[in-house]
Amino acid sequence: MNGASRDPDPEPPAPDPTRGSRFQRFWPLGLFALGALSALVPWFGLPAGFASFIGTVALRRPTRDELRAAAFWLWAGVALSAVGLVRFVSGEAMRGIVGGGRGAVEQETVSRLRDVLFAQDAMRRAGWIDPDHDGIGSAASLEELCGGPPLRGQRARVTPVLHCGELAPSPLGPAARSGAYLYTLCLPTPDGDWSASGAPVDEESAERRFLAFAWPTSGSPFDQAFFIDEHENIRVTRVSPPSAAGERFPTTCAGALGLAWQPWRAKKPREGLPGDRAGAPARAP
Repeated sequence: MNGASRDPDPEPPAPDPTRGSRFQRFWPLGLFALGALSALVPWFGLPAGFASFIGTVALRRPTRDELRAAAFWLWAGVALSAVGLVRFVSGEAMRGIVGGGRGAVEQETVSRLRDVLFAQDAMRRAGWIDPDHDGIGSAASLEELCGGPPLRGQRARVTPVLHCGELAPSPLGPAARSGAYLYTLCLPTPDGDWSASGAPVDEESAERRFLAFAWPTSGSPFDQAFFIDEHENIRVTRVSPPSAAGERFPTTCAGALGLAWQPWRAKKPREGLPGDRAGAPARAP
């Protein structure tokens, strides 16, 4: 055995306490890159803004030896992140908020038209207006549904079938209001036409047909009109420009029926009507 002593293994060099990790040294460059990206693509504005807040509040800033012009990269990144965040809020986020509000109003309008449908279903089942006494009720006008005086020989009701508030005159006929929309009902007439203004009703046809329309009030920001019939065909069409949609909506039921209606959210009509002994095929405008 060699009696010579062995030198101890050399110790690793101690880390330089004045230099941080790679992340600690270069994160302002990453913030600058993220800020620049957010200024070009606003969807990155929110994470860039969050990173700027964390960087300026919680992270250690590199020393001058670790990163030259660290303050420049940091504050340039913050500024660019602010630009991206403002673009995101004023563009993408605001469009989402406005679109969500618009969608809620239009959904409420369709729900109101479906309330009209359900009220007419109740009228048909109960036979409240039944001149031929066959047990199948005819569709009611909007005034009759909303508690107006009986107009076709039916008995008076203590409470209205549909709560509509005060009706307002419109070029199409008496209309009720639902937010920024007006809606009314059209019934078939003996001459094969439609009317919402109290004309004589073809009672036999009214047992199976009615139309309801909703359109924007004058000056409202909405440009879509809606339609429903006895088979729950729900349709939508665009009436532009939005500020004049109320004035541009047709003034007759037949004219409104002739618009370029499209299915609303692929909604399919029902096959039959309440009280039918056999289902009748759905009819679309």
